[in-house]
Amino acid sequence: MVNKKKISPISVIVLAGGKSSRMGLDKDKGHMPFMGIGLLDRVIMNILRVAGVSKHKIIIVGPKEKYAHYGFVVEDIYPGKGPLGGIFSGLKYSKTFYNLVIGYDMPFIEPRLVEYLIVQSIGYDLVLPTYGRNWYEPLCAIYSKDCLEIIEHNLKKGLLAVRDIFPSLKIRWIGEEEIKKFDPDFHSFFNINCPDDFIKAEKWAIEWREKYVQE
Repeated sequence: MVNKKKISPISVIVLAGGKSSRMGLDKDKGHMPFMGIGLLDRVIMNILRVAGVSKHKIIIVGPKEKYAHYGFVVEDIYPGKGPLGGIFSGLKYSKTFYNLVIGYDMPFIEPRLVEYLIVQSIGYDLVLPTYGRNWYEPLCAIYSKDCLEIIEHNLKKGLLAVRDIFPSLKIRWIGEEEIKKFDPDFHSFFNINCPDDFIKAEKWAIEWREKYVQE
């Protein structure tokens, strides 16, 4: 069990700057219907189940013309730099030291897993879920503001892979067995990139709704 009294205040940075090209859409996939509402709405609804998270602590990084009605939307400080640029922009605008970074196409993030990640963040620059030796998920991870300097350095040098910041940071690696305590199927890290992903996600949706959405 996660001791919610030990959860540090965080903001949630939702990266919504993708072009949806693999979905074959002529509009942003954040607005496509999923489980009765837009995909981005579903992601936000889910993340609001995390202890200590409220709407005024959510930062959406993406085009303002597409997401202005969500409230606090910021655009990339360094445009065209991919997820690393979005992470930097969100951290720059955030008012909390620790921040959850997630993708806008990840509707199944397990709130209890996020709470566990937050608890682990004290004393670290980055809390990063990992599996084996070659897999990690930088878009369901906790970043501190101490990451800003190395991220900006890499952005200016054109080093855009998130993994390139790792050697300069103190990282708390979250292993497979830790993840399984909260999310045995690793659904938290599933993101919808293509039509086949959407079909697969719909198959999970009924079970997910029964577990997390119905009051």
